[in-house]
Amino acid sequence: MLDNMTSTLYTVSMLNQPILPESVRPGKNYSFAADMKLNAWALVAVAVSFVARSLVQHHRDWGAALQSVVALAPLLPSLLYVRSIARWIGGMDELQRRIQLEACLFATTATVFLRTSLDLLDGTGTLQSTRLQHGLGWEGTFAAIIVFYILGSAIFNRRYR
Repeated sequence: MLDNMTSTLYTVSMLNQPILPESVRPGKNYSFAADMKLNAWALVAVAVSFVARSLVQHHRDWGAALQSVVALAPLLPSLLYVRSIARWIGGMDELQRRIQLEACLFATTATVFLRTSLDLLDGTGTLQSTRLQHGLGWEGTFAAIIVFYILGSAIFNRRYR
Protein backbone atom coordinates (compact mmCIF):
# COMPACT_ATOMS: atom_id res chain seq x y z
CA MET A 1 0.00 0.00 0.00
CA LEU A 2 2.80 2.41 0.91
CA ASP A 3 4.66 1.58 -2.33
CA ASN A 4 1.51 2.30 -4.31
CA MET A 5 1.05 5.64 -2.58
CA THR A 6 4.70 6.60 -3.11
CA SER A 7 4.44 5.65 -6.76
CA THR A 8 1.27 7.72 -7.17
CA LEU A 9 2.81 10.75 -5.46
CA TYR A 10 5.91 10.45 -7.63
CA THR A 11 3.81 10.21 -10.79
CA VAL A 12 1.68 13.21 -9.83
CA SER A 13 4.75 15.29 -9.02
CA MET A 14 6.37 14.31 -12.34
CA LEU A 15 3.26 15.26 -14.32
CA ASN A 16 3.60 18.81 -13.05
CA GLN A 17 7.23 18.98 -14.20
CA PRO A 18 8.19 20.28 -17.65
CA ILE A 19 9.12 17.43 -19.97
CA LEU A 20 12.43 18.83 -21.23
CA PRO A 21 15.33 19.55 -18.90
CA GLU A 22 15.76 23.25 -18.09
CA SER A 23 19.11 23.46 -19.87
CA VAL A 24 17.60 22.81 -23.33
CA ARG A 25 14.10 24.19 -22.76
CA PRO A 26 13.50 27.74 -24.04
CA GLY A 27 13.19 30.23 -21.21
CA LYS A 28 15.25 31.94 -18.54
CA ASN A 29 17.22 28.79 -17.58
CA TYR A 30 18.11 27.93 -21.17
CA SER A 31 21.78 27.08 -21.69
CA PHE A 32 23.26 27.58 -25.14
CA ALA A 33 26.24 25.45 -24.07
CA ALA A 34 23.99 22.53 -23.06
CA ASP A 35 22.02 22.89 -26.30
CA MET A 36 25.22 22.86 -28.35
CA LYS A 37 26.52 19.88 -26.40
CA LEU A 38 23.37 18.03 -27.42
CA ASN A 39 23.00 19.24 -31.01
CA ALA A 40 26.55 20.04 -32.15
CA TRP A 41 26.95 16.78 -34.06
CA ALA A 42 23.72 17.46 -35.98
CA LEU A 43 25.12 20.81 -37.12
CA VAL A 44 28.40 19.14 -38.08
CA ALA A 45 26.51 16.46 -40.04
CA VAL A 46 24.55 19.09 -41.98
CA ALA A 47 27.71 21.09 -42.73
CA VAL A 48 29.59 17.95 -43.83
CA SER A 49 26.62 17.00 -46.01
CA PHE A 50 26.68 20.32 -47.87
CA VAL A 51 30.45 20.18 -48.33
CA ALA A 52 30.34 16.54 -49.47
CA ARG A 53 27.55 17.21 -51.97
CA SER A 54 29.47 20.17 -53.38
CA LEU A 55 32.70 18.18 -53.64
CA VAL A 56 31.04 15.24 -55.39
CA GLN A 57 29.23 17.55 -57.86
CA HIS A 58 32.38 19.51 -58.73
CA HIS A 59 34.77 16.55 -58.91
CA ARG A 60 33.08 14.03 -61.19
CA ASP A 61 36.52 12.86 -62.28
CA TRP A 62 37.22 11.30 -58.87
CA GLY A 63 36.99 7.54 -58.72
CA ALA A 64 33.81 5.82 -57.54
CA ALA A 65 35.44 4.73 -54.27
CA LEU A 66 36.54 8.27 -53.35
CA GLN A 67 33.16 9.72 -54.34
CA SER A 68 31.44 7.10 -52.17
CA VAL A 69 33.62 7.89 -49.16
CA VAL A 70 32.95 11.61 -49.54
CA ALA A 71 29.20 11.07 -50.09
CA LEU A 72 28.95 8.87 -46.99
CA ALA A 73 31.03 11.24 -44.81
CA PRO A 74 27.93 12.79 -43.12
CA LEU A 75 27.09 9.41 -41.59
CA LEU A 76 29.91 9.59 -39.03
CA PRO A 77 28.77 12.85 -37.38
CA SER A 78 25.18 11.59 -37.68
CA LEU A 79 26.08 8.51 -35.64
CA LEU A 80 27.81 10.72 -33.09
CA TYR A 81 24.62 12.81 -32.94
CA VAL A 82 22.59 9.68 -32.23
CA ARG A 83 25.05 8.87 -29.45
CA SER A 84 24.62 12.32 -27.90
CA ILE A 85 20.83 11.97 -28.06
CA ALA A 86 21.05 8.53 -26.41
CA ARG A 87 23.21 9.95 -23.61
CA TRP A 88 20.81 12.88 -23.16
CA ILE A 89 17.81 10.55 -22.94
CA GLY A 90 19.74 8.22 -20.61
CA GLY A 91 20.18 11.08 -18.14
CA MET A 92 16.44 11.70 -17.84
CA ASP A 93 14.07 10.35 -15.23
CA GLU A 94 11.83 7.42 -16.13
CA LEU A 95 8.82 9.41 -17.36
CA GLN A 96 10.88 11.82 -19.45
CA ARG A 97 12.87 8.91 -20.89
CA ARG A 98 9.70 7.05 -21.84
CA ILE A 99 8.15 10.09 -23.53
CA GLN A 100 11.33 10.85 -25.48
CA LEU A 101 11.77 7.22 -26.57
CA GLU A 102 8.14 7.04 -27.68
CA ALA A 103 8.53 10.30 -29.63
CA CYS A 104 11.73 8.97 -31.27
CA LEU A 105 10.05 5.69 -32.19
CA PHE A 106 7.06 7.59 -33.60
CA ALA A 107 9.36 9.85 -35.64
CA THR A 108 11.43 7.05 -37.13
CA THR A 109 8.42 4.84 -37.86
CA ALA A 110 6.47 7.69 -39.47
CA THR A 111 9.51 8.59 -41.59
CA VAL A 112 9.91 4.98 -42.74
CA PHE A 113 6.22 4.92 -43.74
CA LEU A 114 6.59 8.26 -45.54
CA ARG A 115 9.66 7.07 -47.45
CA THR A 116 7.95 3.78 -48.30
CA SER A 117 4.84 5.62 -49.51
CA LEU A 118 6.93 7.88 -51.73
CA ASP A 119 8.78 4.89 -53.17
CA LEU A 120 5.49 3.10 -53.90
CA LEU A 121 4.01 6.22 -55.52
CA ASP A 122 7.19 6.71 -57.55
CA GLY A 123 6.78 3.15 -58.84
CA THR A 124 3.36 4.05 -60.23
CA GLY A 125 4.67 7.22 -61.90
CA THR A 126 2.49 9.46 -59.73
CA LEU A 127 5.43 11.57 -58.55
CA GLN A 128 7.05 11.93 -61.97
CA SER A 129 6.40 15.67 -62.30
CA THR A 130 7.08 16.63 -58.67
CA ARG A 131 10.19 17.42 -56.60
CA LEU A 132 9.63 14.15 -54.73
CA GLN A 133 10.25 12.03 -57.81
CA HIS A 134 13.51 10.71 -56.36
CA GLY A 135 12.40 10.61 -52.72
CA LEU A 136 13.16 12.96 -49.87
CA GLY A 137 16.93 12.89 -50.02
CA TRP A 138 19.16 13.02 -46.95
CA GLU A 139 18.10 16.48 -45.85
CA GLY A 140 14.38 15.79 -46.44
CA THR A 141 14.57 12.60 -44.41
CA PHE A 142 16.31 14.45 -41.58
CA ALA A 143 13.68 17.21 -41.72
CA ALA A 144 10.85 14.63 -41.71
CA ILE A 145 12.29 12.98 -38.60
CA ILE A 146 12.45 16.36 -36.84
CA VAL A 147 8.86 17.26 -37.81
CA PHE A 148 7.54 13.85 -36.74
CA TYR A 149 9.58 14.05 -33.50
CA ILE A 150 8.00 17.40 -32.64
CA LEU A 151 4.54 16.01 -33.45
CA GLY A 152 5.23 12.86 -31.42
CA SER A 153 6.53 14.89 -28.49
CA ALA A 154 3.36 16.98 -28.47
CA ILE A 155 1.16 13.86 -28.62
CA PHE A 156 2.99 11.93 -25.90
CA ASN A 157 3.49 14.92 -23.62
CA ARG A 158 -0.25 15.57 -23.79
CA ARG A 159 -0.96 11.91 -23.10
CA TYR A 160 1.00 11.95 -19.83
CA ARG A 161 -0.31 15.28 -18.51
